[in-house]
Amino acid sequence: MSEPSPEIPPSSVHAQPWAIRFGFAVLVGFTLLVGLAFMDSGKRAELESTAETTAVGDMAFLALPDPAKAAAPVATFDGAPLSLVDAKPVEIRDTHTRRVGRDAERGVSIYELAETATAAEKARLGSGRTLLLKTAVNQFVTARPAAP
Repeated sequence: MSEPSPEIPPSSVHAQPWAIRFGFAVLVGFTLLVGLAFMDSGKRAELESTAETTAVGDMAFLALPDPAKAAAPVATFDGAPLSLVDAKPVEIRDTHTRRVGRDAERGVSIYELAETATAAEKARLGSGRTLLLKTAVNQFVTARPAAP
């Protein structure tokens, strides 16, 4: 024979309405958080990109041309050929430069002095706009647009 089971009070079987609402809010919040994290991971390259504007870490060095061909253009900047001012490299800290362009044909970046340059470095380059081409770490040759 079957015995009647003891009745369980309804309050212990069913959760309180506030607990259901709280659990639902936690579930919605967690779902929203996972969705946003998934969206951000798709844009990771865009969100975490950095750009180095100085010559620090640039390992694309300009090979110095043959002294007999020193008058020939060594790079191109904004469509204008650059000729060397002096083939002897000058010492300028990589952190005191600012990238202004790139010569895609030769694969070298073109720099100029940044505002952080020392007075001695500025005096070494003289007046006028002088562009720099990296030949080694902290070593640059000076160049200017070739005269037409």
